[in-house]
Amino acid sequence: MYGVLEKIGLTKNQTTIYVALLKLGITSAQNVIKESGLHRSRVYDGLERLQEMGLVSSVVKDFRKYFQAVEPEKLLDFIDEKKEAIRKILPELKKLEGMKKEEINASIYKGKEGLKTIHSEMLKEGKDIRVLGGKGLIFSELEYFIPNFEKKRVRRKMKWIPLWDNEKAKESNANRKLVEGKLLPKGFDSRGVVNIFGNKVAIVLWKEMYPTGFMIDNKDIADSFRKWFSLIYEKI
Repeated sequence: MYGVLEKIGLTKNQTTIYVALLKLGITSAQNVIKESGLHRSRVYDGLERLQEMGLVSSVVKDFRKYFQAVEPEKLLDFIDEKKEAIRKILPELKKLEGMKKEEINASIYKGKEGLKTIHSEMLKEGKDIRVLGGKGLIFSELEYFIPNFEKKRVRRKMKWIPLWDNEKAKESNANRKLVEGKLLPKGFDSRGVVNIFGNKVAIVLWKEMYPTGFMIDNKDIADSFRKWFSLIYEKI
């Protein structure tokens, strides 16, 4: 019983005071203090708040103030009032929810272990992977990890669609399944690679064979990169 009253919005002290009043009927604050076992100040504060909430009424008789709990059925009205208050602020709450959904999550990954994490995220997304600036370096850097990655990728029918930096990179992909890519024009090679998959974009910088990755998790950004990738791919 006490737990239920607390769930609808009463504090522990308010619940104790309300139940004490139900037992005592119309009574003085002093009797509520004795029945509840609460400190005098807590009882007076609780009585005042319960009156504001419409759950306790008071009357003055013979220059003394007496208190009485409203009938338990009124608790249903109290709950309805809370529901109505929530309905009024729902539009504002929904706006805040929308703001949260538009947040951009980003993480930085370093070294070979970071590359493994990025490729594991590709498998979790389970979508085709577009690679801008493919270099084929993952085969030498992750020689034990990539074969297992490839098996899972092919099993899930995830296409690998790269725009290679150079002919050597293209040749390194020759025996891979579900790969359909093109070669970037001369002069467009770089140290960077952009991987686009599902709702994520991973930008990897290959510098002195020590890769650093920056992964963004946001559908709108991933969709934008996909559009730009498609534009470049179609023009080559």
